[in-house]
Amino acid sequence: MKRLFIISLMVLVGITVNAQQQKALNSYISYATFDNPGENTTPYIETYITFDKSSLIYTKGANGEFNATVNITIMFKQGESVKNFGKYSLSSPSVADTTAISGFFLDMQRYSLDNGNYTMEVTLEDENNKDVSPFKVEEQFVVDYPNRFSISNIIGLESYSKATEGSSTARHGYEIIPMMMPFYPESINKLSFYAEIYNAKKQLGENEKYLLNTYICTFESDTKLNNFYFTKRMSAKDIDVIINNMDITNLPSGNYYLVLEARDRNNEVIGLNRYFFQRSNPYYQVDESIMANIDISSVFTGKINNIDTIREYIRTINPISTMVEKEYAQELIRTADITTMQQYFYTFWASRNKVTPEQAWLDYYAQVLRVNASFNSVNSKGYDTDRGIVFLKYGAPDRIVQSYNEPGAYPYEIWHYYTLGSQRNKKFVFMTLDLATNDFQLIHSDAIGEINNFRWTTEIYQRTYGTYFDYGVDGAANPESYGDKAKDYYDLPR
Repeated sequence: MKRLFIISLMVLVGITVNAQQQKALNSYISYATFDNPGENTTPYIETYITFDKSSLIYTKGANGEFNATVNITIMFKQGESVKNFGKYSLSSPSVADTTAISGFFLDMQRYSLDNGNYTMEVTLEDENNKDVSPFKVEEQFVVDYPNRFSISNIIGLESYSKATEGSSTARHGYEIIPMMMPFYPESINKLSFYAEIYNAKKQLGENEKYLLNTYICTFESDTKLNNFYFTKRMSAKDIDVIINNMDITNLPSGNYYLVLEARDRNNEVIGLNRYFFQRSNPYYQVDESIMANIDISSVFTGKINNIDTIREYIRTINPISTMVEKEYAQELIRTADITTMQQYFYTFWASRNKVTPEQAWLDYYAQVLRVNASFNSVNSKGYDTDRGIVFLKYGAPDRIVQSYNEPGAYPYEIWHYYTLGSQRNKKFVFMTLDLATNDFQLIHSDAIGEINNFRWTTEIYQRTYGTYFDYGVDGAANPESYGDKAKDYYDLPR
């Protein structure tokens, strides 16, 4: 399932509305695309909008209970052409008392769309506060279901059950409730998910088999986790429903992908899709018993016999470490002896590459030396700067805009990645107050899990306009002086 956005809409309300004087309309919006195999049919997108009940303004109805109403408009556009849309009003569940409202409610809709690139525009308005302008957001997405093997988007599930006969919301015999957000706290130890596989029989042939691998990998370094992996042999069908669970009790805190990967009899990947999610598991600890069993004399880290060197090497892997690994490494550097650090450093690379962990480290260290040469600042080594961290996590960008002398702007860079894992056309904006320091800070990115600041141009152009300049609602500086190009470079990287 695609994560889209969390909306916070500040609403000022008069004292006549049940003492609800200030509200923030909070909504989480996500979506998934599916194929619809058959003659004269088209793929479709399914939208999921979850509302925080307590964030809405309620009015009393004729039955004596209170309801909130949200006006929703969704448009799917190619250029200026609207290919499908929905415009409707959604009522909240009724409540008898507005002083202690809690919980959420979900709206789910389906829209047919041909294969292609689209912009989705979502507009939300609290019906009970017309003094505030509707809030509009946009997201680009692709519908791509060719007439061959493919896997739909993956939906994280809050729950699922067998559908009752005649259900209008059933999907291939199941009633499914999507997760409100792709976030799994320590109280949730099961990751349930749903996906569909299309055209396996058409591509592979009648009665042909293929393997479906299901696993979790780290978001930072795309590393498969050995304890979260299972395989199933599948029979080729026109359409197959995948609904399953994975135990995440021992999954550390961090950002991850759940991956569905299909391989044919030649072990070639014929289909793949991912589901991004976040895990919070503060009670998980690194298993030190595994490290203790490592004979340092027989592994490559045993040759790193200078304690300052091993400390430095451990610092360099911070950009590709999970949150738990980062915290554990910091404690190791501060308190551990050299043997424990050698054991940890080997365990880290063996978990990324069982066969040749030393080569994996050497390949990575070559990139560390590269970022140190390019991004060292006055106060930090290259691997510890924002540009260095992004480079080590994601590799070299496909394009870099460097604007160091634009009139009225602080020096900035815009990095553009054509492909970032399963993401497409992602950008990172860096800025510095002083070129002499070479200390460029990351101020905005549209990549999952990174800092997102829609008013990032305010940072760049404060040099001229200061904090009192009237910026547009999209964060653009509405440039009035010659040479203001940041937004243009961002939209169309050179």
